[in-house]
Amino acid sequence: MRTIKLWRVNTSSGDGLEVEQLKAVVETKTEQLLEDILTTNPGLLMPDLKLVGRQTETPGGPLDLLGVDGEGTLVVFELKRGTLTREAVAQVIDYGSFLVSLDADELATHISQRSGSLGIERIDDFLSWYQEQFANPLEDHLRPRLVLVGLGADERTRRMVEFLSSGDFDVSLITFHAFESDGGIALARQVEVEAPSRPSSASATKTGNLELLKQRTAKLGVDTYYFDVARFVREILPAYEWPNPSGFSYALSELTEAGTPTYRSYVALFLRESKPGRIQILLYERAVEAITSEPMEPPECFREFFEMKPNGTAEMWIESASHWDAVQDCVRQVCNAVSEGWKLKSNAITAQGNGTSGSGVQGSRLGLDQGQVD
Repeated sequence: MRTIKLWRVNTSSGDGLEVEQLKAVVETKTEQLLEDILTTNPGLLMPDLKLVGRQTETPGGPLDLLGVDGEGTLVVFELKRGTLTREAVAQVIDYGSFLVSLDADELATHISQRSGSLGIERIDDFLSWYQEQFANPLEDHLRPRLVLVGLGADERTRRMVEFLSSGDFDVSLITFHAFESDGGIALARQVEVEAPSRPSSASATKTGNLELLKQRTAKLGVDTYYFDVARFVREILPAYEWPNPSGFSYALSELTEAGTPTYRSYVALFLRESKPGRIQILLYERAVEAITSEPMEPPECFREFFEMKPNGTAEMWIESASHWDAVQDCVRQVCNAVSEGWKLKSNAITAQGNGTSGSGVQGSRLGLDQGQVD
């Protein structure tokens, strides 16, 4: 195990520069804190990391931390509160091999059912959450990155990880070292083995995504009417339409908390590999709020054709071209309501920013108890 030493430089001394070696914290003390520190500060592991699971149950035991990186790739973290040994290498491979054995729907269900504990934010519908966060479908990111994390590593572990990373494994090794500093603890992070740079995938262009979407509609047997549905929605919503390989998303402009404009998805037309021949019209939670918050009233057909989900979204499944003909008028009413509710919300935010009163978005008037709706 390599020894890490840390010095503090004192520039305020009248005798010139002084250096003071910081004392390493007793390992057992840091062991108790490491997982909690990383859970509340995932940026210490990698930038733009979103943790979606902690001590997640798997057939091989509890997976310490499960995350999604900034590109939408799953990341498996095996934490050792002491020195990493070769057993940790076998463990992280076991976890990764289990996750890669699941298809997208199984993986999403596995994560959703086990989220929301030990300091991890609850995600009721991981697939919907993922599709809203990233341009590419989950199916394109089923092979996870593997990361070993500990308070040091022995030579055999380092050698094994270096060997794996030189091949097809996206595996890396990170060690942390703790030191006493000004009555607190200072952490030093060292990437001992870094996974090779992954080949950069072709950028997700609108043309490329559209071609992939056309291929998927043909594969799933909805190419005869999917784009008619998309054109219909496009002509009603004043939205920015973006094709993903799994479907069109329709984003409306909003202001962030910092006051800068951004686009956020309100409606999507998704395709699921597990449900061939069907199209999902998904209303994100903000779209449901737009049509159910005062002074808005949802169209009467909303309750008949759309199903409320526990995470606040609503969905309708179109099963055929003839079914689309039957529900088309309801979709028109709902999309018009989303557009109107969005305008009211935007006007209210603008009025608040100008210091004037406006008709704001208030409590929900859906009249449905989500707990009573499957």
